[in-house]
Amino acid sequence: MQGRRDRPAASFFHRLPLVAAVLSIQNLVKVYPSGTRAIDDVTLDIQHGEFVVLIGLSGSGKSSLLRCINRLVEPTSGRVIFEGADITRARGGELRRIRRRIGMIFQQFNLVRRTSVLSNTLAGRLGYRSALRTIIGRPSREDVAAAFENLGRVGIADKAFARADALSGGQQQRVGIARALMQHPELMLADEPVASLDPATSHSVMKYLEEINKKDGITVICSLHFLSLARRYGTRVIALKAGKIAFDGQPDDIDERRFKEIYGEDAVEVEIGPGRSTESMSAAEAAALALAQDSTTAAAKLGLPDR
Repeated sequence: MQGRRDRPAASFFHRLPLVAAVLSIQNLVKVYPSGTRAIDDVTLDIQHGEFVVLIGLSGSGKSSLLRCINRLVEPTSGRVIFEGADITRARGGELRRIRRRIGMIFQQFNLVRRTSVLSNTLAGRLGYRSALRTIIGRPSREDVAAAFENLGRVGIADKAFARADALSGGQQQRVGIARALMQHPELMLADEPVASLDPATSHSVMKYLEEINKKDGITVICSLHFLSLARRYGTRVIALKAGKIAFDGQPDDIDERRFKEIYGEDAVEVEIGPGRSTESMSAAEAAALALAQDSTTAAAKLGLPDR
């Protein structure tokens, strides 16, 4: 990766007293026009270097929380503080400078499907480009070199000149990771990054996120449906239920009782193993997996967060 970081001057931000947390969320509320209270007075701190996994049923508020962090969804009230900068007060160029330090990976990849993998990866540098270079659409040599390096990190440098829609789902998600790395982020948000993928591919993608967290020291906040993935990759698990925090602690502290409290008495825990196929699952596990994938995919196709 390129040398880090393109840090903005302190004067660009509403500076706040220095805190240890990379991210501080204070009394956050999100109410949609329909009246749905997706986030209900959430307060939490995320420390540097954590791999935080958000879990919960569809509609529990995971996607809304992630999207309030970078203001893809506007909070109704509360504050989001990133590295001392109040995101909820930022406007215009100030908000852009904050956002470019926060990478995001999407469930449905959010690639321009008819353009090349290289072009999609280079899009991660848009927040750093001058207006003139953006208009003429000509990336710098340094950006092109960095794009190839990041594609190499996720094992698809050989696909650089292929169209994005020619790639498998797992490969497209790796392009999304490479694109996010182009931002030199200090915080990586991943919104259901493996919900559309099979179990084996899910682990492949999660291992790249784990590498980013451990080797690059980038803080990761990742929403997932399945507790087995949270236990395998997370250093901390936060469970949401009806927009409130139902659990915040170590992955191994979620026993059967807590699992039922989070997911409901009739819930079945699905083990997503790296070598496991849907054919090897029980009928109940396969049904639970299909239900989770269908709910998140339907929300994404409608352009809605899986609240």
